[in-house]
Amino acid sequence: MAKNINSVSFTILFVVLLMASTEILKSDAACFAFLGECGSVPFTGSNADCKACCEAKFGNPPVCAGRVELEGGVPHCHCYGSS
Repeated sequence: MAKNINSVSFTILFVVLLMASTEILKSDAACFAFLGECGSVPFTGSNADCKACCEAKFGNPPVCAGRVELEGGVPHCHCYGSS
């Protein structure tokens, strides 16, 4: 029984350390809600340009990330936030 508890504790510790080392626990992990698109299609800017566009359109703090992503091979600026 004690052997099983030790292996479970080790596994949990390993997962927590893995999450911390890969920065999953940082604030971008809270960026899960799709707020909408921003800018022209096709979007020709970088991720930084996309985030600036999103912040101008939706405001900052709701926006925590702007990503240029392909939809059907065409780049779009997608805005993500925590609400």
